[in-house]
Amino acid sequence: MSVTCHACRAGRCLPYATVDGYHLYRCGTCGLIFVYPLPASIRDVYEEDYFEGATEGHGYVSYDADKEPMVSAFEKYLAYIAAVLPSKGRLLDVGAATGFFVEIAQKRGFDASGIELSDYAASRGRSKGLSIQTGVIDDISGSFDAITMLDVIEHVPDPRATLSKAASLLSPRGVLVINTPDADSLVARLLGRRWHAILPPEHLYYFDRKNMRSLLEETGFEVVLVKTIGKWFTIKYIFKTLHQSTRMNFFLKVSSLCSGWPLSKISIPINLYDSMFVLARKK
Repeated sequence: MSVTCHACRAGRCLPYATVDGYHLYRCGTCGLIFVYPLPASIRDVYEEDYFEGATEGHGYVSYDADKEPMVSAFEKYLAYIAAVLPSKGRLLDVGAATGFFVEIAQKRGFDASGIELSDYAASRGRSKGLSIQTGVIDDISGSFDAITMLDVIEHVPDPRATLSKAASLLSPRGVLVINTPDADSLVARLLGRRWHAILPPEHLYYFDRKNMRSLLEETGFEVVLVKTIGKWFTIKYIFKTLHQSTRMNFFLKVSSLCSGWPLSKISIPINLYDSMFVLARKK
């Protein structure tokens, strides 16, 4: 069976791993790792349990609580955007979930709104008074000065089409920000198929800096900045992630226990240098 790379369109893709019944391939030309065949639908992944509970093994113990320690990282993202876009202007957050980042962007002077696949999460955002539309980026029209895809591009069924749509929505010289796992990082290479970011059907694509840059350039962007920005995580989220990577129930039990402890409010800075922050400008 010949499998074509979803990024560079080459046909030199070989089996890489099978995880939870999903087959992953690696492109021999650009190195992209991706799930094939893709799930018939990804909507079922992002139900209420994904944002509250994660009992199915994917998602968040409590989305807003798990994201609270990320405020400083999100503010860094916005500072990088403001450095190349001093007038700030209209910002669209793709995969906005409950609007956590949208709210921070508004407070920092952006005219921010979001689009979110999950109606459960989008409605949570709207209940906060935020402009969060249920849908996908193809449902958006208008013009934006900045588009953010924070831990999103690895989830979408067609990254090339998503980036092309983003380019069409951006104003001249508008900026796109992506944060996504880096499959060529030292941690990813050492752990291989046991890398904690390999989470099908939640994560469908695993880029590295080279193929991410190539795809952005092919879809109408010039890359301005690529770097790693560390994140903060709650204790219970860390143990839930360890359970996802090891399938050891011990970590899941500890994660559940943390919900009722004072430890649940403690967060830890972690930078494994296995994710990339990319800022690109529309050509």
